[in-house]
Amino acid sequence: MNDKWTLALGFSAGVWLPLAATAQSSPPQWQIEARPTTNPTFEVAPTAEALPQWQAVPEPRSDRPWQPATPEELAQPILPPVAEQAPTPVIAEEPQYRIPPLMRPPTRLFNLETANILPEQTLELRGGIRNYDPQVAGGGGGLQIFYGSIDYAINNRLQASFSGNYYDDPLGRLVNGLQPDLQFGAIAAGLKYQVHRGDRLSVAVAGSLEAVRVRSDNFLFVPGAARAGTWTVAASLQAPITYSFNPQLQWHFTPNLTYFPDTVNKGGEFYGTNFNFGTGISWQPHPRFNLFADVNMPVGPGGNAVRSSDGAIVNLPVWSAGVRFLVNPAVSIDLAATNAFGITPATRTLAFLPGADQVGVMAGLSYTPNMGSDFAPPFLPSFRSGPRQPLTDRDRQLLLNGLTLTSPSTLDPGMLHLRGNSGTTGTGFQVGFGLAYDAQFAIAIEQWERGETLIENINYSGNLQLGLAAKLRFLDQTQGDPFSLAFQGSFNRGIKQGGGGSRSLGGLELAFMYEPTKNVALLLNPKVGIFTPDQKVVGGIGVGLNVEVVRNLQFIAEATPVFGQTGVYSAGLRYVVPQWGLGIDLYGSTAVGSSIPNAGLVGQGSPGVGVNLHWLFGGSRPQEN
Repeated sequence: MNDKWTLALGFSAGVWLPLAATAQSSPPQWQIEARPTTNPTFEVAPTAEALPQWQAVPEPRSDRPWQPATPEELAQPILPPVAEQAPTPVIAEEPQYRIPPLMRPPTRLFNLETANILPEQTLELRGGIRNYDPQVAGGGGGLQIFYGSIDYAINNRLQASFSGNYYDDPLGRLVNGLQPDLQFGAIAAGLKYQVHRGDRLSVAVAGSLEAVRVRSDNFLFVPGAARAGTWTVAASLQAPITYSFNPQLQWHFTPNLTYFPDTVNKGGEFYGTNFNFGTGISWQPHPRFNLFADVNMPVGPGGNAVRSSDGAIVNLPVWSAGVRFLVNPAVSIDLAATNAFGITPATRTLAFLPGADQVGVMAGLSYTPNMGSDFAPPFLPSFRSGPRQPLTDRDRQLLLNGLTLTSPSTLDPGMLHLRGNSGTTGTGFQVGFGLAYDAQFAIAIEQWERGETLIENINYSGNLQLGLAAKLRFLDQTQGDPFSLAFQGSFNRGIKQGGGGSRSLGGLELAFMYEPTKNVALLLNPKVGIFTPDQKVVGGIGVGLNVEVVRNLQFIAEATPVFGQTGVYSAGLRYVVPQWGLGIDLYGSTAVGSSIPNAGLVGQGSPGVGVNLHWLFGGSRPQEN
């Protein structure tokens, strides 16, 4: 048979025979009526007479009523049914996150080392302030102890740490009838190794080597009344034991040995070597909430406290109790009451001077930065469920604080905000950094405007101020909350005297913001300032309006009535180009400054004008279609 006809017959069989096989009764039979007598080629088309003619054989008649198919009929070949395959569902993989260290059992209570270790290659940063009430004229910045620490897990057993604390003020109580002016600082490097880790019991050993700065007068740590200072060495050795009742409740017992010299400054009596036994408890009733309590009992032969009546070195218990609240899985606010002096491994066993019955308030932040996915999944980014909404251009405008009011918005993780100001409303510079979602840290330096300030009996004229501020957001309208709410704590240290005395200022404030429309934001900013040295408290309530009148151009008006004092008022224009992260303010204000936190509580005798420049880096953006 010619190849061409073989191909034609094969095609016919492949098309028609399967169709015939699907009939339920006798299928029609197809036959070729005549075979072509010529050999057609591709060059010459066959004539009409030579084309094959196809006819269907009539279907046989059957009078049989409908019945199920017989076995013979079922035996006829048919095409097997093709199963309809459902499309394989595409399931989005849940992102993998690690539990951050702050949600795990603590490696250290406020004053006590535990046997717990950070997860491998994770970092924990702590910083804050302890404040004691001066019962006599404290002078300077009041009775504050500034502290900070860095802990890093080299592996799952070994952890390195660096820590420090600093105090520089006259004591709040007399010692042997005199008021010493004390400067005391310590810098420590330490290691901790977990010897045993079990389901219930863990044991570790830890040690530190510390450099201590001691400068004093009036027979405290010096042999006479004259002021003298020196550097010396301290050390500690600890053996913390931790017992877990369950993953949330742990008991800690930490025997420790501390070394200080017996004398400093050529004969001044000092603490010496001391054995201590510390114990404490940590309880996590909720993933975002921890309770800590600890006590340290010294037994000698040295001492850990200074007796007020005669300045002798004695042994007295040191304790702390407080809470840790997680604003974000990676950021917590730590609040505690304590009578401890330092936070380094050796100085945390010392009582605040003199005696051990003075109770201070500790406030600080703990932060565990996300070390990335090079070795493990990232930390849980937020306690919110569902994906975060990216920042719109308007949201990025409102990341910037007002002229003198604080915005509740916080920078996204890794975002950086640079702000500079100049004019007759102060000259300064501020750097803000997004630690994590809902947590922001800022540092600023500013020389306040010269002139008579309006806080009664306190003159801040021309002061050079160094300020630190931490902002924690609890509600965010951008992410679906009814309004935005944040808390900010700050401390500003007067580091250089201007026309008035060198003063310091602590601040606490709440920041509310409600956006009734996408172009209008209403702000409410109640705040309290604590002015040293007399711990004078000044409070005010700031209200503000931010309106985007045309694209990228905002009108800002703010007023802060200050109770018992003259209020602070500001108004101006702000132009921001979100795509570039650049902005400029032109405004008038009665405030002495704008970069230092809580400067909006301090007014000046006459209004001034100023200019602010902003530069914003990083942050999420909506995806463009």
